[in-house]
Amino acid sequence: MAKMIHPLVRDLYKRALIVGKDYPHPDGLDYVRRKWKEALRDPQNCKLIPNNNNDVDIAKENERILRKAVGRGRYLIREMEGTIQLKKYRTMRRRYGEGVDVTGEARRINDSLNDLIK
Repeated sequence: MAKMIHPLVRDLYKRALIVGKDYPHPDGLDYVRRKWKEALRDPQNCKLIPNNNNDVDIAKENERILRKAVGRGRYLIREMEGTIQLKKYRTMRRRYGEGVDVTGEARRINDSLNDLIK
């Protein structure tokens, strides 16, 4: 029988895949999927306490550890979103230039007004 995934972990993975669609890497979504699967399967990322006797205190502590790990995962998703937004911003800036030259624009408007007055 397959091991059940905690609903919070499954939700975290789904969020990572949704964000990963726009991730600026040559492999894109495949890269994100591979890295997140590796991270979720690595026991070093969430060190749960073995609970063979179904002890309630240990179960609560494991839930706390799991929620803390999910919180770190959500932080990483926000970092991914920031990376994506930065990539989009840089692409737009490269495509459309650095922005409006304020002094040059002021000079152009001044010249236009002087032409109208004459």
